[in-house]
Amino acid sequence: MAESLHNQIVESYYQTTVADSYSASRQHYEVASDGLLRWLKPWLPANQSADCLDLATGCGEVVYLLEREGYENTTGVDLCSQEIDQAREFVKGNLRQGDILGHLRQTATSSLDFITALNILEHLSKDDLFAVLTEARRVLRPHGTLVALVPNAMSPFGSATRYWDMTHQWAFTPGNFRQLARLTGFDERIDFRECSPVPYGLRSGIRWITWQVLRRLIAAWLLVEVGTSRDRIYTMNMLVRLHRPGFVKGESVPHTE
Repeated sequence: MAESLHNQIVESYYQTTVADSYSASRQHYEVASDGLLRWLKPWLPANQSADCLDLATGCGEVVYLLEREGYENTTGVDLCSQEIDQAREFVKGNLRQGDILGHLRQTATSSLDFITALNILEHLSKDDLFAVLTEARRVLRPHGTLVALVPNAMSPFGSATRYWDMTHQWAFTPGNFRQLARLTGFDERIDFRECSPVPYGLRSGIRWITWQVLRRLIAAWLLVEVGTSRDRIYTMNMLVRLHRPGFVKGESVPHTE
């Protein structure tokens, strides 16, 4: 039987997708880190000794950011060996080539503090998504967090993000993340953030002001149509933070000296 198109794209993801926007240069990593930091800074661990795992790390931009910000214990895992090879040129942390679900299943219970899953959950089938989030909750320590970046189906342009990549399986809403959190054992408290412009200069300031006007128009549209503003998360992508509860009944926490 011929190999599926999905698997062919995944196995050659660097050539088919990443190479269009990737540059093997320090400048690329610095620019990428600056952009990621504007969105992620409020959600980074307070302790720089935190054990951090980046799922589907790609060329390692998130791990590079964490290392640049002083985090000492970083791991990235990705299925594409070419991306891992590129990352090793600029990243010092532990980089592993392999399947993210397999990696999580081999990780000890309550051994991580912080997991990032940027631009990966939408590539998974619903069954694999359930398994990945269940395992992620298991390997997080009490009060650890998982931060995801996903296509936002609530955006007026959500379908563009959903179908931007042929390997995307679906898009998300705050509502289905609440369902997923309950199903996989995460805390009821979930944080959502828009991936909106962040003002740090004149042009970005103008974009930020313009976006505030546009999002109020979107909220007004929803209020007229369905009577609610639906969580007020309207950007094409959204950030989500899931919290591992302090204690899960029936699950032991490894003893530490």
